[in-house]
Formats: sequence, C-alpha cells, structure tokens
Amino acid sequence: MEKPQYTAAHLKGMNRHVVYDFIRERGATSKAQIVKETGISPPTVIKIVSYLVERGLVVEAGEGAAINGPGRFSAVFALEGSFLSMGLVDISGRVLHRQKTRTAQDFGAFLAEVRDGLVSSLLHAAGADPARLIGVGVTLPGTYDPARRVLDYAPAIGVFGPVEIGPWMDGMTQKFGVPVYVENDTNAQCMGEHELCRARDLVYVSAGTGVGAGVMLDGRLRRGETNKCGEIGYNVFFEDYKRTARAAGCLEQRIGYHVLEQQFALDRFSRRSQIPPALLAQMAAQVTKPLALCIANLTHVLDCSTVVLGGEVAELLGDALLDALNARLEELCLSPVRVHRPASADDGLIGMAAHITRMEVDALLEEE
Repeated sequence: MEKPQYTAAHLKGMNRHVVYDFIRERGATSKAQIVKETGISPPTVIKIVSYLVERGLVVEAGEGAAINGPGRFSAVFALEGSFLSMGLVDISGRVLHRQKTRTAQDFGAFLAEVRDGLVSSLLHAAGADPARLIGVGVTLPGTYDPARRVLDYAPAIGVFGPVEIGPWMDGMTQKFGVPVYVENDTNAQCMGEHELCRARDLVYVSAGTGVGAGVMLDGRLRRGETNKCGEIGYNVFFEDYKRTARAAGCLEQRIGYHVLEQQFALDRFSRRSQIPPALLAQMAAQVTKPLALCIANLTHVLDCSTVVLGGEVAELLGDALLDALNARLEELCLSPVRVHRPASADDGLIGMAAHITRMEVDALLEEE
C-alpha cells in the first residue's frame, strides 16, 4: 500500500490544528505549555499563535493565548414545527443572545423571514458587529441531504416532497458575506449535547411537534444511507398500521405536541404551572407507553446507554415524564439505561454553531 505523501502545507495545517485544539480545550494556556505538551518547536508555536490572533480565533493572554470567544460568532435559527429558537453563539460555544417564539408552519415564509429580517434583527437586538459573523445556521425538523442541499421531507412544516434550498443558501451568503449551513434539528441538538457532555455514544430524543432522534456513535454523527437515521417518529407499534404520504408517523400520531394539545385542551392554560398535576401525570403515562418501547428497542440495537430527552413535550411534562420513562426502562432494558434532561436548553443552537465553527476554522487553518 502506497504511503500518503505529506507536503509542507499539510504539516503546517496539521500543526495549526494541534495548537488551536490545544488552546480551545483549555480555554487559555501559555506558549511554553503548548511547546511542552505538543512537541512543536517554540518558533513554530509563536508563528501559529500569531496567525490565530490575526484571524481572530485567539487573543494574546500574557505569555500565552486564550480562545477569542466573543471575537467571532454564528447566528443560528432552530425551527421545530411551530416553535423557533434563535441566537448568537461564539466560537467557544457560549450563547451570547437568544430569543424564542412561535412561528407559522410555512417553510417558504420562514426562509424569506430569515433572509429579509431575522438575521439583521437578531444582530441588532444583541448589539453585535455583523463583521464578526462567521456563519449562519438553520436547523429544520425533517430529512435534509447536505450533499444535494435538498430538504426531502418535513411534514411538520408542510414539506412533503424534495425542496431545493441551495439557491436560498447562496442568496444568503451573497447578502451577508458568510457561509450558510443547514442541518436536521435533532441532529443539531445531539451535536450540542455531545459538545457539552462528550459522551462517545449518545442518543438524543426530541419529543415536540414531531418526534425524532439524533444518534452519535464513536463520537461521530450517524446520518444513515438516506439521511433518515433517527426518524423514530415513524416507528411502528401496530401490525395493521400503514403509512400514508402526508400523515405524521405512527409514534408522532400518539405523542406529538399538537396531539396532546388537542386531546387535553391545553389551550385552556396560559402557563404550565396552571396545569393540574393529575393531568400532567395522565399525559406522562400516555407518552411513556410507546416512547419507552421505542427507546428500549433503539438502545438494544445500538448498545448505547446514554439517552437525552428534549423537545416541547419533554419540557411540558418535566419530571413526571422522566420518572415514568426511567421506571419503565428498568423493566424493559437488558443493560441499565437512563434518560436525562438536556445539559442545556440551547443545545440545538450550540450544536449547530459548533458545526459551523468546526467547518470555518478548519478552512482558516488550512489556508496557505
């Protein structure tokens, strides 16, 4: 087998990655410590740190360097059916500003709103300098193919066939001067939880307007052959069930937020605190039955014991759902499995921003 041929440019890029990752993992460190721990020569470390400072990725800190978190940031828009979270996240993963609102379930109108108003209004509300924007990220509740830049299927937002969004992404880049990235919403939440807890194997389950999962195996996001890995909303529980093209999946039809909202007349309550505990317990019991089966089967197939549960349904039912799920999983699972709360309510924003940072920083570190 022929050995790969490394050039000076390869070695330069590799050394930059090593130094940047070393500083990022520690937040701040001295140049002497970088030399000692990485084995890279002092002159090379000095040149690399200067390069990173010039690119706004790190700042000088005494005799060393620190990640320049506030120096560069991403703008992220996380659409989950009827709900939209948006925020600015710096390259160290710190959320600088966040907003959350309900939104119309019209995909075309959403894209136009992001392009024509939301990015600018978010920057203005945060008092952020547009020149420091490193990228824009959008997460969507559906099957997205990053290679084709096509949203194939997203019934929660009215998309029942392939929609090419590449032209919209190009228009955004032309308008704001930064790259645009799109990702499945639950995949972004899974990446965020991975950033925060560093579990090598992780399943993130989102129960909201739709129901889905993000899967991290050996520290890598699993997309699947057709980008449908984690579409647990379509898990089937009845022998005579048949999927219809424009309907929600079998699991979503039982535990999706709108199903609960309508069945239990939740519009009677303006705040969660007003919902009687007995009603919360009744809803938790209804959600637990199929969701526990789904999680048990998923963890048996993947041999993964770390499960995080998020989404509007999980927020609504809180500990009543978590306690019921974990009690049922003790009865179902071969190995111990615990369902945990998200490490952050902003995990989708953090995960998408981390992806943008990784892609853009990689490009900067590979520059000649």
